[in-house]
Amino acid sequence: MSAASSRKKRNPARGTVAGLAVAVCLSWMTISPTHALADESDVSAGAVSPREPSNPDPLEKINRGTFAFNEGLDKYFLSPLATAWDFVVPEFAQTGINNFYGHLNMPIVLANDILQGKPMAALQDVTRILHNTVFGLGGFIDFATIVGIPENDEDFGQTLGVYGVPPGPYLMVPILGPYTLRDGVGEVVDTTASGFLYAPFWYQVAGLSPIETSGASVGQKGLELLNLRSIYDEELEESKKDAFDYYIFVRNAYLQNRRAKVADQTDAPVLDEEDLYFFDEDENGDEADDDEEENYDDF
Repeated sequence: MSAASSRKKRNPARGTVAGLAVAVCLSWMTISPTHALADESDVSAGAVSPREPSNPDPLEKINRGTFAFNEGLDKYFLSPLATAWDFVVPEFAQTGINNFYGHLNMPIVLANDILQGKPMAALQDVTRILHNTVFGLGGFIDFATIVGIPENDEDFGQTLGVYGVPPGPYLMVPILGPYTLRDGVGEVVDTTASGFLYAPFWYQVAGLSPIETSGASVGQKGLELLNLRSIYDEELEESKKDAFDYYIFVRNAYLQNRRAKVADQTDAPVLDEEDLYFFDEDENGDEADDDEEENYDDF
């Protein structure tokens, strides 16, 4: 029996992974973060922010083509590779790798908590870094969670949202997956900052050249994505089978997840599971009547 079939089922990942000039977005940061958060809360409650386009996916035709490419790549390359990885690497090792990558990202989370004016969250970030570095074997064991230290999840895309930068159009990026324009810029900033942060290790400790460092960074990111794909393999496959239109499922889940994160709605579910699917199933697993289906094209 494979490790995937014996693994305890996890909750589906809400939400899953572009560039422009950062200076353009930074010019928006004169807007009050308090006002921005209020608007985002209204959006998550069902209202439409005046900064958001009524149609969040004006490039749907192009995005669907890119999505089809990504799905083909996943079906014929990443999914089989993830299955093999899951068979070879035991669950505790996959968890440790996932913890380690999360630990490496904590300085970026800390920086964004500071930029968003969250001193208590920043203190929690520092405490997590110290605990997991010292007692968690360099981050492979999430000791901070064991002792009850909250885990924050911030990035520069959220920081821009807090300061009022609109999300912009929804984008499906080849290989990397879903973004908005704002979150794509945020990803570029975070990735660049992380590269500068760990460059001394690659140059001085590992002794790599700039070209070798770039290759090592790509390989490191690839390993992280492969490990995550393996961890959530069952959930992803179930979502693909259950969703009437998997493209809309992914889009809606991503956009709702990002809105909730900007509004710091960490305790509230982003969407009920039935809200992400085009149809429900009754207790016997039969599909509900067509008149119970909801149309999410107007998301």
